[in-house]
Amino acid sequence: MQPLKATYRLQFRNGMDFAKAAELVPHLVRLGISHLYASPIFSAVRGSTHGYDVVDFNEIDPVLGGREGFLRLVSQLKAEGLGIILDIVPNHMAASLENTWWHSVIESGRSSAFAGHFDIDWLEPLTLPFLGQSFEEELAAGNVRLALDRNRNCLALEYDDALYPLNPATYPLILKDANPALEGIAAVAGAAEPKDTADLHSEVSSVLETPQVAAELDELLERLSADKPYLLQLHQMQHWRLTSWKSARHQLSYRRFFEIAGLIGMRVEHPSVFADTHRLALDLVRHGLVGGLRVDHIDGLADPEAYLHRLRQHVGNSTYLVVEKILEENETLPQEWPVEGSTGYEFISVLAELLTNEHPSSGLLSGTRRSAVKKAVLECKLQVLGHNFSAEVMRLARLAARLGNNDGSQHGTDGCAEAIRQLMAALHVYRTYVSDRGATERDNRILDEIELKAVAAAPTAETEIATAIAALKGGLANRELQSEFRTRFQQLSGAVMAKAVEDTFFYRRADYLAANEVGAAPSWRPGGVDRFHELMRDRAREMPNGLSATSTHDTKRGEDARARLYTISEAPDAWATSVAHWHDMNAERIRHLQSGDAPEASVEQFLYQSLLGIWPIEPLLNEQEFSALRERIGGFAVKALREAKLRTTWECPDEDYERAVTAFLSDLLDLRNRTFLESFGNTARPFIQAGLINSLSQTLVKLTAPGIPDIYQGSERLNLSLVDPDNRRQFSPRPSPSTLPRTPTTSDFEDCKQLLIGTCLNYRRNRGADLLTKGGYLPLHLRGPGSRHAAAFMRHTENDFAITVVPRLVFRHTDGHRLSILPGLWQDTYLAWPDGREPTLLRNLFTGDIVEPQRHLPIADVLRDFAVAFLVPE
Repeated sequence: MQPLKATYRLQFRNGMDFAKAAELVPHLVRLGISHLYASPIFSAVRGSTHGYDVVDFNEIDPVLGGREGFLRLVSQLKAEGLGIILDIVPNHMAASLENTWWHSVIESGRSSAFAGHFDIDWLEPLTLPFLGQSFEEELAAGNVRLALDRNRNCLALEYDDALYPLNPATYPLILKDANPALEGIAAVAGAAEPKDTADLHSEVSSVLETPQVAAELDELLERLSADKPYLLQLHQMQHWRLTSWKSARHQLSYRRFFEIAGLIGMRVEHPSVFADTHRLALDLVRHGLVGGLRVDHIDGLADPEAYLHRLRQHVGNSTYLVVEKILEENETLPQEWPVEGSTGYEFISVLAELLTNEHPSSGLLSGTRRSAVKKAVLECKLQVLGHNFSAEVMRLARLAARLGNNDGSQHGTDGCAEAIRQLMAALHVYRTYVSDRGATERDNRILDEIELKAVAAAPTAETEIATAIAALKGGLANRELQSEFRTRFQQLSGAVMAKAVEDTFFYRRADYLAANEVGAAPSWRPGGVDRFHELMRDRAREMPNGLSATSTHDTKRGEDARARLYTISEAPDAWATSVAHWHDMNAERIRHLQSGDAPEASVEQFLYQSLLGIWPIEPLLNEQEFSALRERIGGFAVKALREAKLRTTWECPDEDYERAVTAFLSDLLDLRNRTFLESFGNTARPFIQAGLINSLSQTLVKLTAPGIPDIYQGSERLNLSLVDPDNRRQFSPRPSPSTLPRTPTTSDFEDCKQLLIGTCLNYRRNRGADLLTKGGYLPLHLRGPGSRHAAAFMRHTENDFAITVVPRLVFRHTDGHRLSILPGLWQDTYLAWPDGREPTLLRNLFTGDIVEPQRHLPIADVLRDFAVAFLVPE
């Protein structure tokens, strides 16, 4: 199996299939990639843009090229010495009628062979929250009718072209007094067992081959569809209830992915379900076609540790395994998990430590700010717990009430619901991992902490809080009920954290958007170079083979946009002055609605920073380019406003407000608004210039620090994307230049970044394979007046080493349009050669320059011809 050295993340769909991926293989080879890192390839809902809405785990999606196309891609990769890693989705499946397992459950209810595959509460009818209004309202409007599903050969209730299969036991009610052939179907259906549904469908197909019988059935169904009381009665006889999509937050009988009712939780903790959902993926691994697996949303599983041990047992020790896991500040992956590491969100936060100004002048260290952040995050958590996840909270509350009452009743659910809300709001990590095997010291400590905070916030619910904590720790008598409560609490807490922080708070906080990223703690504050080195030493020790990401399909901004926004921490006053100036300049463009100004001051600030992040390096020249920019930022603004959940939401959009904000943006980016455009462009220029240097620094650090470098599609060049769907746009690879330009400028940035990646990754695949995969991490010290403006470290083994040197905090220190730093910044600043090693002749891999051996390496010499340096023994 090809050793893992570097991955290239590719998003299939949206124009990317196996054939087009195969065309990229020569490009990946030139870059030095060892493994293609593929988004889910299994059959998904028709028209899916991402593939996480799987409808068949055991089929490679024909839309992408099917099994044959996949095998051709793998063959081409292998021919060039490359491997492939697959993204698998064990937590959920699409609750779609295209999913035959789900269709079977709707048709046969709890008797379906697949009922146990899905995480459904069968104490109530299966809720199907896919209507625009309530069932009664849709029925009265004539939007529900009886129909024949001619593809599945079953009777169904039809709504908006969706055909929800009826329980065969209700066929006799529909087909009574029909002609003998149809009555025969009714008789077969009435006597059918769930395992016989295939025979029933065949019988329906056979009978309806007679045109006269088919016509009579159509006429019967049309007549019955006009009888609304009859349809209401028929609906109430099913295993399921069609409801408004808005009802899911109040009543839902199955576990969903986050708050997406169209994705239903799977019970992969059961061996049979694990087998059915992993059969194809494991087969691809066993046959040597796939070298690694990326496990999506590990925190959604009932028992992540048990799942990962089962998966490891099946794939063997040589298969690369990583998990998608958000690690909060000072959190590490559980040591018991048999994986190489995470998918690398935490690495983004590490880079923020390096590239953000840690001096108090940035305002990011303010105690007032941290206090405000904690309060705001708590409000966001309580909001989503009380609204978005109300159904899940109440289900947990009913379980807790039964645990707390000796008679097993659900009396006192309101107090239990408040206890659950306060405990989850107090949780500072995504979840704990207590199981029937017990609780770790870490989990016991976390549970003790949140109990104290919850009681302080809701003293009247102290008894219920104590009961919930006892259940989480495993201290109650009813083991089965306790286990269910503990599992569901832990599965929900991660979703609450994600929606409250990533998808609410990060769209509200407008002062420093660079920190609003997946994997970042909301109360994060910069620690500078020392903190960066500390985190890198930890990474070298704990997760040397985890992925190191800078952009993913989930990040809020592309890596180069984020690198640019870091520079605001260096000039917060200058930026604030500009924002105030633009506010006055554009005051007449702000709409004054009954609900308030649109945009309000905080949103306006959010939009200016967002614009800075994606502002083109080269000036926009024509209406077509401005139109494309308006479309991108306008779509992003609507998503951001709805995610913030302040004046508009996905559930109840305020379209007047949204139109006012997007109109404001359109006015800003109107070619006739030259005064603002020139002012913004002039202000942006030094931030852009320093941001490009930051981009090169973070790229080199990713390539040479502990971890496996992960390149997101197209990010080998400039990535100024916004959150999805903007970050899933098509891209076109470009040839890699053979050498750096003699004097690189901003217009050369993309070539320079791609050359940097290719140079480092090819070194990593060849001479530096052991060094950068297994080598130790040693911080190097800089001395002199410019020392805080650079960072350096050594990767070393017994017989080899390499040195990374990168600039930081270079706002107003860049050299015009050149991709370099003004030499005066480095005056009398040098890198101290580490004790215990003799200085040796070094070569800069990017420029080819030779660095003479000396104990004090002048930074001005090291970074003379290019912004960053990677030095290896000559």
